[in-house]
Order: sequence, then structure tokens, then C-alpha cells
Amino acid sequence: MSGLRGVVLGAWLWAGCSAPVDSGREPVEPPSGETQPPAAEGEGETPPAPGPEMPLPDASSACSGPDGTARLAWSHDAAWNHTVDFRGTMDADGNTYWTECESSYWVDKDPSQLACQLVSVTWEGHVRYRRALPPPGAWSVHTVDGEQLFVTGRLALLSAVDRQTGQVRWNLSLGAVKDDAPEAHRGLRIESLVLSPPYLVAVVHDTFGDADAEDLLVAVHADTGTVAWQVRTPPIHAPLVVDAEGNVYGGASNVLEQRTELFSYAADGQLRWRTQRPGVREPTAVDSGLLMLGRAELVDAATGTPRATLATASAESFAYSLGRSSSPFGRATLQAGRLLVLPELGCATEGCPTTSHPGGTFLYGLDPESGTVRWHRAVGSWPMAPLLTQRDSLLLVDRPVDARCGEYACTGDDAAFGSFLRELDLDGRERSACALPGQAPYITPPALHRGRVVLGAWTNWDASNDWTQRMSIRAFDLAAATEPATRGWVSAGGDNARSGRAKPEAAPAQALRQSR
Repeated sequence: MSGLRGVVLGAWLWAGCSAPVDSGREPVEPPSGETQPPAAEGEGETPPAPGPEMPLPDASSACSGPDGTARLAWSHDAAWNHTVDFRGTMDADGNTYWTECESSYWVDKDPSQLACQLVSVTWEGHVRYRRALPPPGAWSVHTVDGEQLFVTGRLALLSAVDRQTGQVRWNLSLGAVKDDAPEAHRGLRIESLVLSPPYLVAVVHDTFGDADAEDLLVAVHADTGTVAWQVRTPPIHAPLVVDAEGNVYGGASNVLEQRTELFSYAADGQLRWRTQRPGVREPTAVDSGLLMLGRAELVDAATGTPRATLATASAESFAYSLGRSSSPFGRATLQAGRLLVLPELGCATEGCPTTSHPGGTFLYGLDPESGTVRWHRAVGSWPMAPLLTQRDSLLLVDRPVDARCGEYACTGDDAAFGSFLRELDLDGRERSACALPGQAPYITPPALHRGRVVLGAWTNWDASNDWTQRMSIRAFDLAAATEPATRGWVSAGGDNARSGRAKPEAAPAQALRQSR
């Protein structure tokens, strides 16, 4: 079933049939293979004004660039024959991390032998280091905690990397933990990886396994790479979420039978509760004792018992997930007792929109206790998850409201529509709408540090052309510096915290000791 799900998601994402074009530039000739370094802050092209297909928002002092645009601080493009995997990973100093691997289409190698590099770039856009990653390839940077990055590779390999140097600290084959002969199961992969200090909690899934094959839910000591506890579960297709106490929530759904087995484990691996629910009800977000299931329901995080039905439960679910996040369902901002904001199609209960629009999508502000609609506003097709900031605003990347995304219109660098970086207040009122340069869709979770937003733009039309995911990493400035909120939104990987936030100030006791 997981394979069918991947095909459905991929069919929406890999649309189009044109060769990659760098918007605003001459067509790119095949380069010599060297990767150009990111432009230093303030260098590079001036972001172009949107074309007639993309209505220009009112020029506003709230935008960092000229004529209602967001200022492009720096950008990075990998070699034309490399695949880039960026998942919004940023550390507490604003350094950004991603991987670049050879494309199997252009290199005559076994997929397990494709050369990969770990890349780290500073807040200013300068390359800190490039480190070769060993076989078996398909590396991705999932998350960062303290001085360590956590990356995954083929056959469910998990590694900890020193964030300052890029050197590997430890390796662990979770494929070998799940199966005595992982090489015989080439579909083994880490489906989800979340931080639950002092552990990393992972789901190991066999993408080519039988329908009744079990997944492995395993906790690993983040400092040493040793296994703390493990349990077998039915196949888990959605990422895990973890609350502030380290409790882990997951759901094993059977789409054909329309039922889900929900569960929660404590940080030490003890089962807290397990329950069966009708429909596909996979955990999406958790905060302060409130667990959100999909875009349909709120339940008690301590017991799994229902609390409220969301107004958006009446809407048809998204058939795709735009982006390369390890948490494709992390498209909501939840702060229990205060706000719940999510993008969804039209709904049909009280307070829902009464008219449709070409983009087909709305941003909903729901009551986090009752699930009723507080406010809604039209947004363009394929919006990102709204990110909650420390200045009580929501950052949202979306298309113009009148953008009708067909088979070709909203993919690739020469798509018919561009994107806006919007800042909203908590009641959905717009503070600014700043146009982003180029037409490529921004498909990664946003990384935010000191008012600089780092995004990944997908610059080629169609993976079926050569199966090389060409991605440009671009950094934009907000008009006012801010950081992500320290709680109340779901990051890539399903956590309700963000390692890209500002360093915490010293506690009074620490400050007292430092003054002596």
C-alpha cells in the first residue's frame, strides 16, 4: 500500500515535460561539473518584478526588496547532474545543511555507489564545508540537535555528524536491527526520524515488503548510537510526532479497510495507549495534551479519546503533498488553547467559505478546542505549512489566489505563476505579501533565523525526463528580524520545536555564576 501511496503523491509532484530553465537567465549549458558557490550577501541578480500572470501586491515598506518583493540574500545551484535533498535543516547559529548526490540517470553506477556530499552554508550564504558521504548513498539530512546532525542513507543507515566539521561521529544500521540480512531487502529505509531527547526515534519501513510486513519503531541514544528500545508495529506511512515530554505518537493506517491503529509510547518505550479508529487518522501535530489527527480531529494526547471534530473534516483530503519534508503531513500550526491554522480545500460546516476561487485552497484559523472555524482566507494552490514566529505572526509561502494549477502551470522554473512570502497576524489579516523571484515552486519547509528565510525551489519540470531533482536553495530577508516560535508549530520531522531558533538566554542562576 505504501508503494501505491508514493505513486499517487509523485503523480501530483512530477508534472510537466520541459527541459530545466533558469528563470530570467539564458538557458543553462551543461557545465564542466563544478558547482558554483553561493553568492555572498548582497551579491547576485536583483529579483525581477513579477510578470503579468502574477499580480503585484501593493508596494509595502513591510517587504525587504524593491517594489513589493522579498530581497534575495543568496542562492545556490548544484551541478546540473546532481540531485539535491534539502529538508529545511538549520542549526541554532543559522547554518543550513543539505546533501547533493550524483544522479543515476547521468552516471553509470549502481545506485548504492553514487557519490554524495554533505553541504553546509552559513547564514551569509558562504560554504562552510563539503564532506564526502560513504556508500550506500541516498543520503538526507533530517535534523540537528546541539553539536550533531543526523543523516540517513540507503538500507536504513543512520549517522551522527559533527555539525562544525562535517565528520561522522557514529554509524548505525537500523536495517540490520530490523533484519539479519538488510542487503537482501533493498527497500529498507528510515520512513520517519524525530528527536525525543535523549533519543532519536525512527520508523524503519520496507517499501517493497508485503502488505502484512511489520515496521520497526526504534529509539537510539543520540550521543552514542546505541539502541535504547524497539517495538514492532503495522506499517506506518505517516511521520511520527513527539510532544515536549518525549512521548511518541504514530498511526498505522489501512487505506483499503479505512481504519487506523493509533498508538503512543513514552520516552522510555513503555506503551501509553493503543486504539483503533475508523478512517485514515494519522497524527499530525501535538501540543499541551492535544493531539491532532490529519485535518479532521482532535484527541486527548494522554488517552487517545476524541475531543473535537475539525470543521475541515468535511473537506476532501489533499491527494498530494508538495515538498520534500520528512513530515509531509506537518502542514499545520497548533498551539493548544490559542490557535490552530492549516491550509485545506473548501469545507461545508458553519463559518466555512461560501464561494470557491481558482486556487481552490483556503487558510483556516480554527478553534483549538472545539475545531470550529474562527476565520478563513483564500490562498493559492499548494501552500506551505504556516510557520509561527516569535513576533506573533504566521509566515506562509503560496501562489497567487487566482493561480489555477493544471498539469504544467505550477511546476518548473518557467511555470505560469510565481510565489509570495506572506506574513499574517494570528487572525489571518495580511501584514505583507512579498513576491519571490522566479517562477519555480518553493517546495521545502522554511528555515528561519534572524529574519532570513531559507527555501528550496524545484527548478526542473519533470523527474521522468532524467530523474534528477534539480533544486536551488534560496535565502530571502524579511523586513523585520524574527525567529521561529519555540513552541506551537510542527517542524519537518514532526517535532513541535525548532533547532533553528535563537540560542536561549542564560538562566538567572547561570548568569549569576558567570558574573562571579
